Amino acid sequence: MLKLFEDLSGYYLPSFFYIYTEDSIDFQNFESNTAEIKGTFIHEYCHYIQDVSTTYGYTNAIYVLQELIKKTSREDKALEDILKSNRRCYSLCNGDKDVDATIWYINSIKIQTDEDFEYVLIQYNGRDEFQFGNYCISESMAYLVERRLYNTKERYDEFPYNVCEKICKYEYQEFSKNKMWIMALCELALLEMAGGVFFVKALRLMKEKQFIPCNVQDIEKFINNNFSIGFRAKRDTIEMLLENLYPNAVTDFYPIKIWILSRFEIGNIFREKCKCFISAALSREDLGVRFALWQQIMNQFGAPNVVTGNGELVHGAYWKGNQIDLEYILAPMAINQLLDHTGTYKKDTCPLHKICCHSTEESYYSEICKSDPRMKIKETSLCPIGFFWKIYDIENNKKEET
Repeated sequence: MLKLFEDLSGYYLPSFFYIYTEDSIDFQNFESNTAEIKGTFIHEYCHYIQDVSTTYGYTNAIYVLQELIKKTSREDKALEDILKSNRRCYSLCNGDKDVDATIWYINSIKIQTDEDFEYVLIQYNGRDEFQFGNYCISESMAYLVERRLYNTKERYDEFPYNVCEKICKYEYQEFSKNKMWIMALCELALLEMAGGVFFVKALRLMKEKQFIPCNVQDIEKFINNNFSIGFRAKRDTIEMLLENLYPNAVTDFYPIKIWILSRFEIGNIFREKCKCFISAALSREDLGVRFALWQQIMNQFGAPNVVTGNGELVHGAYWKGNQIDLEYILAPMAINQLLDHTGTYKKDTCPLHKICCHSTEESYYSEICKSDPRMKIKETSLCPIGFFWKIYDIENNKKEET
């Protein structure tokens, strides 16, 4: 069985600016790492750029942060009503995260309607079905990006990494012959709320018009002439959510909030210049130029925080030359994982325990963090998770698991 995020060599947590890699990475001499290590980092870094420069990433942030706010606050009927609507939209737009078998072939691709909301249903291997959406598109694109830069393991028939290629082959054979064209269509699709529906409709229109591009720019021009798409993030909404996530407290969270906001601003600037700027940069035939353009993108976006399997961390967030505290960025993420969907505390290993164990600085870690971090939180206010636990007033807002 092949599942999304099954490959634990690395992952990225949307909305929390966190890359995990199983292996250590030498960032001082990045090219000295193996192709697989470099490819893993680039794959997850691509998700980071998707996070702050696509409508898919923006809606992810809205949904994830609203859910966290709901978990950590007292009953809020208005927010609950919003989330009920968002959960349905989020599910249909993003599609399934896993399938029950390798996808050997596609039988049919249908655009279905659920209460006036369109989604894509794919039948494969005779009778199995899955919903195709933004999850598959984002993973397919990240896989194509890593392969364009480094000679990583080639995948065949794997969900979700090869799904977009297989859909292109099914819908429009000629278009599927160029992986850069597929990457560009993935990138453009993530600018739509329902990326899967757009992806299929765009392919069908290309086939109907017998459109064969000469380059990535041709694809963007075709899309602009036939669709109205773009990066639809709203600064006010993000600011409001960040105020809830990082409220006024003894510690000044302004640098964290402005760093996160500035990532979305950079994403917007890049999309205004070129709606598929990643694909346009990587489409260059000269390998040296390709790497140089990719480096320019990384220089502008900076990096999220990177944590390796042994707990080593690399601070990637800086504001005006000053390092932004990693633990304060990641503490809300850790709390999110320690609370279930109702906001009830779950006894589990603290998500940040490896970082604390590895740290050479003053550590807050104790053995209780492995089994019941809430007991540690009660002992001290110094632990970053405990600090946010008290800011959110979780003890008074939610109950412990019984």
